[in-house]
Formats: sequence, C-alpha cells, structure tokens
Amino acid sequence: MKEPKITRIIVDQNVADQELVARYKKNNPQAEVIEIALTEADKNTMFRQEATPAKRDILLTEKQGHTVKQCPGTDRTYRCCNYHVINQTSNCPIDCTYCILQFYLNNPVTTVYANTEKLLTEVKDKIATQPKRFFRIGTGELSDSLAFDSSSEYSRDVVSYFADLDNVLLELKTKSNRIENLLDVDHKGHTVVSWSVNPQVIIDSEEHKAASLNERLEAMRQVQACGYKVGLHFDPLLYHEEWKQSYPDLIRQLFEVVDPKNVAWISIGSLRFPPEMKEKVLEKFPKSKIMFAELIHGMDGKMRYPKPLRLEMYRTVYDALRSYGSKDLFIYFCMESAEIWERTMGWSPESNEHLDHLFASSLYRQFPGLMGSEPRRVDYDNGIPLHHEKANIPGF
Repeated sequence: MKEPKITRIIVDQNVADQELVARYKKNNPQAEVIEIALTEADKNTMFRQEATPAKRDILLTEKQGHTVKQCPGTDRTYRCCNYHVINQTSNCPIDCTYCILQFYLNNPVTTVYANTEKLLTEVKDKIATQPKRFFRIGTGELSDSLAFDSSSEYSRDVVSYFADLDNVLLELKTKSNRIENLLDVDHKGHTVVSWSVNPQVIIDSEEHKAASLNERLEAMRQVQACGYKVGLHFDPLLYHEEWKQSYPDLIRQLFEVVDPKNVAWISIGSLRFPPEMKEKVLEKFPKSKIMFAELIHGMDGKMRYPKPLRLEMYRTVYDALRSYGSKDLFIYFCMESAEIWERTMGWSPESNEHLDHLFASSLYRQFPGLMGSEPRRVDYDNGIPLHHEKANIPGF
C-alpha cells in the first residue's frame, strides 16, 4: 500500500512550531504549505468545497477539549468492551465501501491534531484516575492508525510514550502495511498492532486503497518478529458467494504467519450502518454489492444481516479460529447481543464492565509481567459478583 500523495498542508498558526508539523513538511516536499490563523468555524467549513480528491489536503491544528474518550457504544442490549480511543487524526485515505466515517464525517480534509504533548499527557492523566484498572486505548476510530504514518511518524511518539505506562495497552488498528516506523521502537510489550482482515476478494471489491492480504500478512510477520502483540478484527464480515470457504481459508493463512500465543485479542462483527448511509454508498461506489444483501433494522436502529445469517457466519468464523488458531484465543463480539454470544460461543459476558474485566484477566494470564497483579472484578464494576461458571468461558 502506498501512502496517498499529499497535495496541500494547511497549518494552523497555533501549531506551526510543533514537531509533527515539521515532519509533515519534511516527508512531503511536493506539497503546497499554507500557514493560516484558523477559528473553529474555519476548521469545519472553509475547506469543504475546495478540498482536493482522495482526502489529500491535511489540516494540522490543535485539539481543544478532551482527547481520550470511551468508544461510542450503542444500545446496552449489545455488548461493548469499554475500550477507549485517542482521536488524533480524523478522516482516512483508505476508501472502504462500508466505512461508517463517510456518514459521520462530511469534511474531506484530513484533520490532524499536532499538539502531541497535550494528547499524550491526557492519556497519562486518564489512566491515573483508576490505577487498579487495566485500560485498552486505540487510535483507529476516526482514521486508520498507520495510513499516514510515513508522513507523521506519530507511531514512534505514541508507542514510546505508552511503553512507560503501567496499566494500559495501546492498540494501533490498520488496514495498511506501513509498519516501518515501528520496527526499531522499544515498545516494552505495551503495544498491540491490529489488522482488520477480510478475504482478498473483499479487499479487491470493497477495501479500495488498502493493503492487500499478502501485504498485511508480511507486516504481521515483521511486527511479530519485533515482539509486538498482534490483534485481529474480523469486522465487518461481509456476505458474498464464497464466504463459507473464503473466511476459513483466510484464517488458515493468518495462522500460518501469526503465532496464536502472540494474539492479544480477536473481534468478530458483521456489516452494520445507519439506514441513511445506504444512498451514499450506492452513489459513491456504484459497483459495490454490499447494499443489495438482505438487511434488517437492528435494536440500535442500524442495518444488519438477519440473525440466522449472522449466526451462520459467526459460527463458521469462530470454529475456524478455534481449529486453525487455539482454544485459548480471546475472541469477542463487537456490538452483539448476549443471545448471539450464547448461541455462538456457549457463554456471554454479564455486562460491558464484565467484558472489560475478562479482557484484563486474559491479558494477565497470557502475558506474564504485563500487569503487577491479577485484575479484580471489583475494580471494573464496583464489586458486582460473578454469576458465570469460569469453566464455560474458553481460556478460563
């Protein structure tokens, strides 16, 4: 995967002296640089009509307000894992047909917050509020974590910073293979490099400008060799004619490269999107077939595959993960109901807080030395007692 050629770098005067700005200029000598005084209204509107194609305008500005936020879950009838996010970059150069960002973000300019020290200090302050809890914090909510890394070199900053924090793991989630800046950083075991994965047939038809499957596999091999933990996200699973064979084949290929002992977690989820997004997808990607599958309204109002199809796809993927990977893999659903958990895995978390604790417990057992002491349920949900039998949960 090649990083998109940046056409313009618009620099807010408030961050003109920041190191991140200097890197964008150095790594993009072909780009026009515009330095300007910006108001909040400017950031939202002034570049909307004149932006160049493929989100190749970069706005470097400062972040106001909070940076570290809880991942926005939906209705609590679906399980959410209490993940946190750092929104350092907003917009993504990878054009996936199913990407929900095209519905929520209507400004084609990619906004990057260059006041790095403020962003990272807020991480430290956040995790200090609950020192007995183990946090998982990622950078991939509003953009791909590594797609612009050749320009920003931001991964070096954030990985090095997290390396010296006690009760947290950083997750860099990507569909790219831009891992060059990670290979010589002393991460001290506190970074998970995760990939969203789909069969190559889906990458070709629905994940435009993303790295190929082989490129992602090679990137996984390299970061694993450097001691990084690896994460895998089968989300969204996409219905297509060959799905019953292509997803097990994909999982086989993954575990020919990735050692299950290095896998921190694996998520499974299916296509879901606000109903209003359908017309945008059909207009922007007229060759895409994903909107023509059978879809229903979920409990959160989003469009999803009908439950019988979701269950069939989930069971196929789950069984393949256990077969090709390991019975000890920590596998979870992203935004699915307790019923789906039960009918696929034979158990379900009691609550979002319980799932958060299960994450920490799994990491404690799998990676000795990552935490100073075994996570206690009381530190995650105010002492609500466990009601499940541990033997029912794979790996417990």
